Amino acid sequence: MKRLDDVAGAGWTVLTARERDVIHPVAEGKSNKRIAMELGISMRTVEAHRARIFYKMGVRNAVQLARAVCSSPAGLAGAAPGAQPVPGERALRTENASPRPGGPAAGD
Repeated sequence: MKRLDDVAGAGWTVLTARERDVIHPVAEGKSNKRIAMELGISMRTVEAHRARIFYKMGVRNAVQLARAVCSSPAGLAGAAPGAQPVPGERALRTENASPRPGGPAAGD
């Protein structure tokens, strides 16, 4: 078994199967509570996985983790094919999205 010091910043190859289950929802910005409910584990367990993921991936926060996941072929391969957004989750706004009601109209 590898010592924790040997895996700091090592990346995808040292993540456990459960850490791989947790990494994508964390990178998507889901809360620990939401991840725990979806995976059927305790919130404290998600917090522990999250801390080890950050350490192993060599990142300090979820934004850096999201960048690592999106920029790595291994990270993209782990995404669920055809994954749909969960109702109630905040969606990322795209450039082609219509403006907010009451917001500035195009061309103003």
